[in-house]
Amino acid sequence: MKNLLLDGRTARDIEDRVARIHRDLDYRGGKVELSDVRALMSLDLAYYAADDAGLLSEVVHKLTIGAKQVIKRPLLLIEAVRKLELKALFVPDRKQILIDASLPDPKKRWSEGHEILHSVLPWHSAYMLGDTKITLTPGCHDRIEAEANFGTGRLFFPKAEFEPVLRSAPMSMQRVRQIASHFGNTITSTLWRCVEFDDQPSFAVIGAHPNRPQPGTPDVEHIVQSPAFAQRFSKFSPQDATGLIKSYCGYQRTGPLGMAEVMVLDDDGQAHAFVAETFCNGYNTLTLAQYRGPKSPQITKPETPLILLPGS
Repeated sequence: MKNLLLDGRTARDIEDRVARIHRDLDYRGGKVELSDVRALMSLDLAYYAADDAGLLSEVVHKLTIGAKQVIKRPLLLIEAVRKLELKALFVPDRKQILIDASLPDPKKRWSEGHEILHSVLPWHSAYMLGDTKITLTPGCHDRIEAEANFGTGRLFFPKAEFEPVLRSAPMSMQRVRQIASHFGNTITSTLWRCVEFDDQPSFAVIGAHPNRPQPGTPDVEHIVQSPAFAQRFSKFSPQDATGLIKSYCGYQRTGPLGMAEVMVLDDDGQAHAFVAETFCNGYNTLTLAQYRGPKSPQITKPETPLILLPGS
């Protein structure tokens, strides 16, 4: 799916709330420690195992003390975790974040930050274990998840430091890995943030290895668009992305898989050149594509016909 771009007013509201957290933390640079954020906001953190009925029931039992929503429907949490395959959730009445213990540690960090943002945005509390008629509406769900993702990116990559770091060198997958190390975040979340912040048409693709598919894993899980790309290339599809990536990638299991100039059609059918490079981190295959310019049509002049003169 493509990242959902927020309207300007909502984006500014979220950015202001996240900036206030950074000020209250007296953030000085580098990795944002989520334990400090939780302490600032009086949030608790617990882990559960979706495949361990005993442990999950114990977590629910502990939540029933003082948690009105869970008292009324004590099996709601178990039902949500199992049927919706939730990897993390926020329980507003308890101010508690629950994370699936089976997640890899780097993904636990993103999930925790994501749930922190649900707690930061006051209009999200109504959707956490609330009215299923609202929470199960696809458009509503997509919007609140996009808002939480947007805010998590701002929390993990504070704008005042991220912008100069990003502008200090040309963008590449190697540069993305360096920025990820500086801020203590995953390569995937860093790539997402870099593309979202780009003022030029660019996109990223997150998905399966193009030449080593896994059963049940989609070729393309996410297409991340810069605002300029979304505006001019809205017809770009997962099928388009898959075709481009397969055209140049090798069979290596991890590390760089390939790099090439690729063509993407804009909404008017005009071809544009992008330089794309793909890297596999062991969990996902990540592609960064950066704009180079419109591709001029190749005009081939007809050869001069050979004219045979009499007597030749």
